Amino acid sequence: MNEKNLEISYKNKQLDALLRVAVLLTSETELNKLLDLIVKTTTELLNSERATVFLVNENEQLLYSRIGSGLEQTEICFPITEGIAGHVARSGEVLIIDDPYNHPGFNKQIDIQTGFKTRNILCAPMQNISKKIIGVFQVLNKLDSSFSEDDKELLLALASISAAAIENARMLEEINRQLNELKIAYDELHAAQETIIRQEKLATIGQLASGIGHEIRSQLTVVSAVSGIRRLHPDDVKVKMYTELILEARNRIVSILDEIRDFSKKKEYVMQSHDLNQIIENVVELCSFDKDLDNINLTADLIKDTPAEVYVNSDKIKQVLINLVRNAGHASPPKSTITIKVVASAENQIMQITDQGSGISEEVAKNIWEPFFTTKKQGTGLGLDICKRIIESHNGKIWFESEVGKGTTFFVQLPMKKSESSNQ
Repeated sequence: MNEKNLEISYKNKQLDALLRVAVLLTSETELNKLLDLIVKTTTELLNSERATVFLVNENEQLLYSRIGSGLEQTEICFPITEGIAGHVARSGEVLIIDDPYNHPGFNKQIDIQTGFKTRNILCAPMQNISKKIIGVFQVLNKLDSSFSEDDKELLLALASISAAAIENARMLEEINRQLNELKIAYDELHAAQETIIRQEKLATIGQLASGIGHEIRSQLTVVSAVSGIRRLHPDDVKVKMYTELILEARNRIVSILDEIRDFSKKKEYVMQSHDLNQIIENVVELCSFDKDLDNINLTADLIKDTPAEVYVNSDKIKQVLINLVRNAGHASPPKSTITIKVVASAENQIMQITDQGSGISEEVAKNIWEPFFTTKKQGTGLGLDICKRIIESHNGKIWFESEVGKGTTFFVQLPMKKSESSNQ
C-alpha cells in the first residue's frame, strides 16, 4: 500500500511538472528561445547532465541540433541514417542505452570533439499532432542512476508538449515571414503606383506646358516691346516706372513657365569638376542685384586656401543655391543675415544655407518637398521639388533642420568626384 501511495505521489508530481512545463513552453513563441527553454527544463526534470533537441531537415534528410545544454558546443549536423538519434528519427522507437560505447549506433566522435563522457542515453522521437516525427529528444547521463521506464514516459510526454510548441513557433515564424513579405510587396506596389501617378501627372503637365507655354511666350514678345517705349521717353518717370513693372511681370511669367517646363521633364546634365567656392561667390554676387534681398546681409563662409572640388553642373547648382537663398530671404526679417557655409567630408562637400527667419513648422515640414505645395502668395510650389531632383541627379542629398522662431538651415551634399551613375 505504501509503495502504491509513493507511486501515486510520484505520478502526481510528474503531472504537475508537465502542466507547468506546458504553460511555460506555450508562452514562448520565438523558436531559438523555445528550444533553449525546452532543453534546460528537460535537463532539470530528468535530473541529467545534458539534453539536446535534434530537428529533422526533411529536404536534406539531416538531423541538426539547434540548442544544447550542459556544455558549450557548436551546432551538430549529420545524416538521418546515422547514429542513435538517426535510428530514433527513422523508427519512432524510444531507446534507453546504459552502455553507449558498446552500442553499434553510438558516435564516439562527438564525445571526442566536445570532451564530454557519455555514460547513458535516453532518446525519444518528437511527434506532432499528425504523428509526424519532427525531431529527436536526447538526454544524457542520469545523475543518480540509470534512466528508468518512468523517465521514458516523462520524456515522451515532454517530447509531445515540445513538438506542439515547436510547431506553433514555426507556424508563427512562417506567418511573420509571409506578413513581412506582404508588407515589402505592398510598399513596393505603393511606390510603383505613386511613380506611375507622378509620371502621368508629369506627362500631362509637360503637354500643357508645351502648348500653353508656346502661346504665352509668343504674346510675351509683344510685352517685351515696351522697353522700346522707355527708350523713346527716357526722362518720363511714369513711363519708366510702368515699363519696369510690366517687364518684371513678364520675367515672372517666363520664370513660372521655365519652372513648369523643368518640373515636367527629366533632364541629364553635363557635369565637370568645379570649385564650389567659386560657384558660391558667383551666386552671392548675382543675389546682390536681387531686389527681394536688398535688406538681407548675405555672407559666405568658404573653405580657404584650397578649392572645394565638386563634380557637378555648375549652372544647376547655382539654380538650386539661388532658389534656397531667395526662400531664406522671404522667410527672414529685414537686416538679418543669411550665411552660406561649406563643410568638407571624406567624399563630399556640404553647403549649409542658414537664415534667421521664422523657421518651418511641423505641418509645413511634412509637405515641403511635395510639388505645388507653397506658403507664398505668388509661389508655384515647384522650386524645392526641382532643387531636390537636381541634387539627386548629382547623386547628392538635400535636407533641412529648423526651429520655429529661430531659423532654418538647408544642407546640400555634393560629391567631390564623378560616380558611376552620374549623368553625362
